[in-house]
Amino acid sequence: MISSSRILALLTAIGILGITAFAPGEVLAASAGEATPSPNALNLWRPGDSGQPLRISGWVRSTNGKPIPGATIYIRQADGTGTYTPDYQGALKAGKDGSYRFSTVLPGQYYGIKHIHIGAVHDGYEYLDTEIVFKGDPNLDPDSDSKLAIHLEEATVNDKTVLFGRFDMTLRPIGSD
Repeated sequence: MISSSRILALLTAIGILGITAFAPGEVLAASAGEATPSPNALNLWRPGDSGQPLRISGWVRSTNGKPIPGATIYIRQADGTGTYTPDYQGALKAGKDGSYRFSTVLPGQYYGIKHIHIGAVHDGYEYLDTEIVFKGDPNLDPDSDSKLAIHLEEATVNDKTVLFGRFDMTLRPIGSD
């Protein structure tokens, strides 16, 4: 069985993630640019970023529906113009109830649909590597991508328009079918 810290090291070594692990106390949550300490949140959005502020939240659960506290979640995406930079990648841990959240920008087009690469892993579970895509993107394939796309709600926070979405992940125990 490979530990989540070993998977992080492997992903970083082969260039899939250009990051190192964050200690829970180093991770920040954001309220349209306002940061407060939170062990299960990550802030990739900064004032002045191009693109619309976006907050994604969700839960990491096992196939039996139980939360997976402490699952490591990896995020990588393009900025609002569609350019990949180290500023838009990071890692965080799921909370005691399996919840997580991150603040970022709605990514720009990068060879197709707007998307955010997201993955999750925890000891005893298979690594999940997937993408978040968004309803309303004109480049979605109506027969496949649009069924997996998430809906975004719009709200005003501190005089800024912010998009909100939910994306839950399910991890399969190693050795299960």
